[in-house]
Amino acid sequence: MKKIIFFGLLTFFLVSFSLAQTYTYSSIKTTDVYYGFKVDPDKYILGVGDRLVIYIIKEVDVPEVYEVAISPTGMINLPVIGNIRISDLSLSEASKEISRYVLMFYPRSNVIVDLVFPRYIKISITGEVVNPGIYNIIATSTLDDLIKLAGGLKKSASIRSIQIRRGGKILEFDYLKYLRFGDDSQNPFLLEGDLVFIPLIKKSVRVLGEVREPGIYEIKEGERLKSVIEMAGGLSVYADYFGGYIERRKEGKKEIIDINLFKLFYEKDERENIILNDGDYIYIPKKVDRIYVLGYVKDPKSFVIVGEEIGGASDMGQESESAFKGFMKVSELINKAGGVLPNGSKRRIQIIRDGQVIKEVDLFKVLVKGDTQEEIIRLIPGDIVYVPLVEKTVRILGEVRDPGIYEVRPGEKIKDLIEMAGGFTVRADLRNITVERYIAERRQIMNLDLTKLYKGGDESVNILLEDGDIINIPIRSE
Repeated sequence: MKKIIFFGLLTFFLVSFSLAQTYTYSSIKTTDVYYGFKVDPDKYILGVGDRLVIYIIKEVDVPEVYEVAISPTGMINLPVIGNIRISDLSLSEASKEISRYVLMFYPRSNVIVDLVFPRYIKISITGEVVNPGIYNIIATSTLDDLIKLAGGLKKSASIRSIQIRRGGKILEFDYLKYLRFGDDSQNPFLLEGDLVFIPLIKKSVRVLGEVREPGIYEIKEGERLKSVIEMAGGLSVYADYFGGYIERRKEGKKEIIDINLFKLFYEKDERENIILNDGDYIYIPKKVDRIYVLGYVKDPKSFVIVGEEIGGASDMGQESESAFKGFMKVSELINKAGGVLPNGSKRRIQIIRDGQVIKEVDLFKVLVKGDTQEEIIRLIPGDIVYVPLVEKTVRILGEVRDPGIYEVRPGEKIKDLIEMAGGFTVRADLRNITVERYIAERRQIMNLDLTKLYKGGDESVNILLEDGDIINIPIRSE
C-alpha cells in the first residue's frame, strides 16, 4: 500500500513538473514563417488574431511558457491569472499590461512578451490597379506589398497621388518617391479598414535626351524642372549643361524656353528652376566639343575644340582668332574671357567635369610664386573653368612691400598673408603688430609679437585669418 501511494505521488509530481515546463495555453500552429518587416514594439498595434508567446520566469520555480492568440473580444487568457485585454495596445504597452497582471500572482517574476506571428487584415484597393478587390494581408504589410499583390498599377494610374482613406481622413502618398528614392514615408504600413484608391494620372511631361531614364513622368501642381530631372535619374555624363530647352504648347502655339542647367544645378539659381506645365517636352542635348569659362569673369564664353586645338568662341558662336594646343593654361583661358572680376576669386578657380569639381587652381601660386604646374591640366569636352565669388578677404597695412586687400583661403595664417604681401620692409616693427577683428559685431584689437614666430619658431602667434581682418604693421621706433 505504501508503495502504491509513493508511486502515485511520484507520478503526480512528474506530470505536474512536465506541464509546468511545456504548458501551452492554446493549440496554435506556428508552422508559418514570417518574412515581413521588422516589428517596432512601440508602433505595432495589436489586434484580433495576433499570436503571442509569454515567458514567465519565476524566482525559484521552473519557467512557464504560454502561446496565445488575441480573441475576437480583444483578450488573452492565462491560467490562474485570467483574462487580460490587450487589443488596440502597442506591443510594448501590452507587455507592461501583461506583466502587471502576472506580478500580482507571481511576485519577483520576470515576464517576457513577444510576437510570434502577426494577424491577417482585410484591405480594399480600388481604381487603376490590374486586379482591384479585397485582400487578406499580414498586419505588417505596406502599400507597396498591396500594390504588388493586386497585380501592379495600370499605365493610366497616378503614381504620385495614391490615396488611403482611413478613419474619415484621406491620406495622400507619392509612391514614386519610394520607388525612385527609397523614401519609406511614402510607403506606409496599412491598417485594418483602410481603403486604398489609385486615381487616374492628371498631368505629365516627357523628358528626352541625356538623362539616365528618359520617359514620361507624372507631375504635380507647381512641379519644377529640377525635381523632374531627378525623377528621370539625373543628368547623364554626356549631358550639355547649356543647350537644353523646354518645348511648350501655349494657346495653340509652340513656345521654346531655353534652360541653363549649369546655373540650376551648380550655381543653385532658382530662376532656372522653371515651373512645368502639363504636356511639356524637356530636351537635354548631348554636349559638344567645347570648354566653358564661366562665373565671375568679364566675358563668359565657350571654346571650341578641334583636334588638339581649342579656339575661342563667344556664346553667339563667333570664332576667335586665338587657339591653344596640348595642355591648356587656365590663366590664359581666363584672360581670353576678359579676366577675373573684382568680386571673383583668383584662388579657388574650379575645374568642373561631369558636375564634380576635379581640381581647384590657385592663381596666386601661378602668378606670384611662379608655380606653372598648378594650372596645367588637360581639359576635355564639356569641362567648365568656373570662377566663384570671393569668400574671404583681409587687409594688410603698413610696413610690407605690397600692402592692400588679399583673398585668403580657409586655414591660411598671418605668416601666409605677409608672404603674399611681399614680406616686411626694413622698417617694420615685428613686436607691435595689431589685428583688428569684429566678433559678434564688436571690434576687438589683438596685439602680436611676431619675433616669437620668425626668431623663436613659436606658432602660437601665427593666428588663423578671418574674413574682414585688418592687420597693421607699424614702423619700428628708433
